[in-house]
Amino acid sequence: MSTLTTPGGPVKVLVVDDSVLMQKLMTQIIDSAPGFKVIGVAGSAEEGWDAIQELRPDVLTLDLELPGRHGLKLLARVLKQDPLPVLIVSAFGGPGADNTIQALELGAIDFIEKPDGTTHTLEGFMKHLVAALSRASVSRRMFAARREAAPARPVLAREPARGGRTSLIAIGASTGGVPAVQVVMRDLAHLRIPVVVVQHMPPGYTAKFAARLATATGLDVREAADGDKLKPGMAVVAPGGPRHLEIEERRGELVCVLREGPLVSGHSPSVDVMFHSVARSLGQHAVGILLTGMGRDGADGLLAMRKAGAETLIQSGETCVVNGMPKAAYELGAADRVVPLDQIGAAVGNLIGERPHLRTA
Repeated sequence: MSTLTTPGGPVKVLVVDDSVLMQKLMTQIIDSAPGFKVIGVAGSAEEGWDAIQELRPDVLTLDLELPGRHGLKLLARVLKQDPLPVLIVSAFGGPGADNTIQALELGAIDFIEKPDGTTHTLEGFMKHLVAALSRASVSRRMFAARREAAPARPVLAREPARGGRTSLIAIGASTGGVPAVQVVMRDLAHLRIPVVVVQHMPPGYTAKFAARLATATGLDVREAADGDKLKPGMAVVAPGGPRHLEIEERRGELVCVLREGPLVSGHSPSVDVMFHSVARSLGQHAVGILLTGMGRDGADGLLAMRKAGAETLIQSGETCVVNGMPKAAYELGAADRVVPLDQIGAAVGNLIGERPHLRTA
């Protein structure tokens, strides 16, 4: 692993958790990772805010279940008043999953699950904590840019899509993708075109994510099941776990197919697998959108979609939490257009001959 440093030394991490045991465990793990250093710990939201102002960390790790359940309040305050990358360290499943999805919607960079001594082991926690901190560190430039962000240029009207009728919109995302997917789907909802989403997320969270997308967009959003038939006004989210989501056309209907298989581009489910299936099944009658994320999952699949005649868009780097996946797609020549996040819905609407309302908030 490469060493990550700030101009003044290692990446400075503040740990906010009300468990002294977790404070000590995380401090030991982080301090042993090259390029990272814990500069302080806090056991409550109030202590956490004061420590942020005093210590000026580069990255914050945050337990949502703080005294008084104030973890989400601290997150919202940080992201509004003093933006920096926040990594959620959460309990698995149940109410914890709801809180975690809400935290990601607010703008937390990522999350990992606390070890529980069973399926979530200490060894796995150590590995995932360091990897998540690395992703958070990469995102620091975006948070710094938020303080001096310039207004994005409006999206100009474009010619209709090459293939005429659009039958499906396919979206891929990873780190920072939860709020990004929500923005795009909300702006596309009026089109009533079926949507398929692969968002890197472990089992136990994708169903919650789909439910919150349904509330936010008014669409029929569900976790995809094998054999689901896509209809207008419907969207599916690939379930976390060992199966990949593919889209097939059967007798004029679009059908979800879940297949077990090895990791592709480092992931299961993989954006690449889904995009390749859309390229095969729909060709020019689809739109592909690749959003913020670490790595390159989706780049090859988006190129396949473009070669098959589909319209392809990527999120602009300055609006990404991590400009990994979109950048990889751009470098391959997979993107027809590079569009700021809050204008992707308008751009897609223009491409298919619609005129959506631009978001004002």
